[in-house]
Amino acid sequence: MKIIDTHAHYCDSWFTAPETPEQPYEEILDGLLGPDGTLDAIVNVATTPDNAPTCIAQAGRWAGMYAAIGIHPCDCQLYDDLVAELERLRPWLDEAKRHKIVAIGEIGLDYHYPDTDREKQRAVFLAQMELAGEYGLPVILHSRDATGDCVDLIRQYPDVRGVFHAYGGSVETAEELVRMGWYLGLGGVITFQTAKRIRRVAAALPLERILLETDCPYTAPEPFRGQRNHSGLLYRTAEELAMLQGREIEEIIGRTSENAHDFFNFF
Repeated sequence: MKIIDTHAHYCDSWFTAPETPEQPYEEILDGLLGPDGTLDAIVNVATTPDNAPTCIAQAGRWAGMYAAIGIHPCDCQLYDDLVAELERLRPWLDEAKRHKIVAIGEIGLDYHYPDTDREKQRAVFLAQMELAGEYGLPVILHSRDATGDCVDLIRQYPDVRGVFHAYGGSVETAEELVRMGWYLGLGGVITFQTAKRIRRVAAALPLERILLETDCPYTAPEPFRGQRNHSGLLYRTAEELAMLQGREIEEIIGRTSENAHDFFNFF
């Protein structure tokens, strides 16, 4: 089985801006998702109703690409009427299969900046959890400096499945999330020797609850750290996870790809 990138942002300007100096992302994806490519699938994640159309159009171009749409917590401040913005998602969600939408995301909480409107973020997070329950879709959860609040809120929605994207919490919280039936997304950060806590988490997690991701164009793994990330570099995360868990890389790729198929229910 080929590797699956469960979290990418090909609608990001680092990929789409005409002045981008790196290799065009279209060429990269043609190679990765083509007949001789190394990837089975990519989940392309929108962060606002404004970039959702680009995300969906990109998913429509490649057979192995799927879409997730939602409002990222850091983008809540862009909108005055978040209820109206969430309503913009409904026409796409109403035809989720035609648009290859497999999740609602990226949603969650981000308390990193001191001027964050936490109540606004919580309100839009809960509204999108309601949407996920209504449409029977899983969620892709973003959490930065807000793990405790995120866990408290998702407990209110036991029927909504989810993945804690770019997990950065403790082993103990990871174990709690696993008991709740959630998955945890691991990316290039586990290759950073200084990221000791998440490396401990990666070593301790049960393989059947791990999804591999790039979060590209960000968080490129070593030795590419600081460069534009892309799905072709996901193999480095798989290699590092294999080392941390004492497994063969074939087992890591096979099991995490099965997890992705089970979680997203690709069609």
